[in-house]
Amino acid sequence: MLLTSHSVFETPVASRIYRSLKPELESQVTDRSSVEIKVDNSTLYLEIRSDDLVAMRSTLNTWLRLIQVASETADCLA
Repeated sequence: MLLTSHSVFETPVASRIYRSLKPELESQVTDRSSVEIKVDNSTLYLEIRSDDLVAMRSTLNTWLRLIQVASETADCLA
């Protein structure tokens, strides 16, 4: 079973968040899920694909937390 999650974040610091998270994409933690991030102006797109529900939940938790921390950090620097 293939699961897919699409998330959209509208923020003026979307490009900063993208740049800070881009290195994380190079080191894949598991083969059970994949992550893709795109940015377009002030919108950040997150797509996660997973083979099973446990991997999906774990990957979602990880990346949503990473985005939250990157956003809070970018806001402090602005």
